[in-house]
Amino acid sequence: MKVLFLVPHLSTGGMPQFLLKRIQALKAYSDVEIFVYEWTQTSKNYTVQREQIKNLIPQSNFVSCGMIGDVNINTRNNINNYLRDNKIDIVHIEDEAEAFLSDDIIKELYNPKHPWKIIETPHSLNFDPDRPRICEPNGYCFTITHHKNIVDKSIKTKVIKYPLDPSIICEESRDDILSDIGWRLNGEHHILNVGLWTPGKNQEYALELAKKFWYKYGWTYIFHFVGNQAPNFKDYWEPLMNDLPPNIRIHGEKDEHETSKFYKMSDLLLFTSTWESWGIVIEEAKVNNLRIMAHDLDHYGDERIPFIEPLSGDIDKDYELLLNTIHSEPKYKLDIDDDNLKYFARKHTEFYRELAEDLDAA
Repeated sequence: MKVLFLVPHLSTGGMPQFLLKRIQALKAYSDVEIFVYEWTQTSKNYTVQREQIKNLIPQSNFVSCGMIGDVNINTRNNINNYLRDNKIDIVHIEDEAEAFLSDDIIKELYNPKHPWKIIETPHSLNFDPDRPRICEPNGYCFTITHHKNIVDKSIKTKVIKYPLDPSIICEESRDDILSDIGWRLNGEHHILNVGLWTPGKNQEYALELAKKFWYKYGWTYIFHFVGNQAPNFKDYWEPLMNDLPPNIRIHGEKDEHETSKFYKMSDLLLFTSTWESWGIVIEEAKVNNLRIMAHDLDHYGDERIPFIEPLSGDIDKDYELLLNTIHSEPKYKLDIDDDNLKYFARKHTEFYRELAEDLDAA
């Protein structure tokens, strides 16, 4: 089977990370041949997942339509020929088509005369299955149960959540990691925030908490921020960089290996996002058995309640909550199955084959 992932970009964030994990799993545990078609390269600097993906597949199986502002229109218009020439079976779009494709491209790509089948994965909470569509996909591969629950159509759907992958567990010792980043070992507590700097990720709130701890406890509580400060969100994060106290460390974007070190050295994940479909970093923190503070968003349902201490949005209450949580035992301890990535791959291949066989039979 040949599967092409059509993606709006591979710059940074949850969508490229989810795709990277899909490709890692399928490459390791299936016979699927993988292709990637990048609609726009949005940055030359923030390419951690992009480079990893390119290294996992043959060069001829990766196509980019070019850098933002200098896009190759011919490459975009040639996508159907590329799909036909490479005998693609499944086109898996990492978004809703209307979010980044033109109407003409959608009408031609979704034309039922073509032999390929189309799956969409909406990553946004704005997903509305009842809004008018130019064309419907053959199926949805959701990352959260909430999206499946709001779909009232005959269209095939599957929920495949981000795997609890033991590869995010760092084998190095905590003391060695702290020493490597230049930190003295005097019994400090380390709090971690991971994510692209955006208003939705809400790092401003974590910074405010960090300041309160600095004024009260000095060097005892250290707040680490791992994530991309992208130019298109500069208006948000740049003003926040003024007058930061010394207990705040900004580390920038890191790959999976480097990020695993931050999970290992930290006592608590402070995930302040208020606009999140699922939150990959919560899954990664669970794998590392970290204490977790996060907003208990409505669409999480019961799946997250056992794992998080819910943020209230009241700075004084959350200050006390953090102080209590970091000095208590984690609410859970998971035994991670080494086969989780294998199951993740199998769920994909089963859905791809089910969809293709059903449509062929029809």
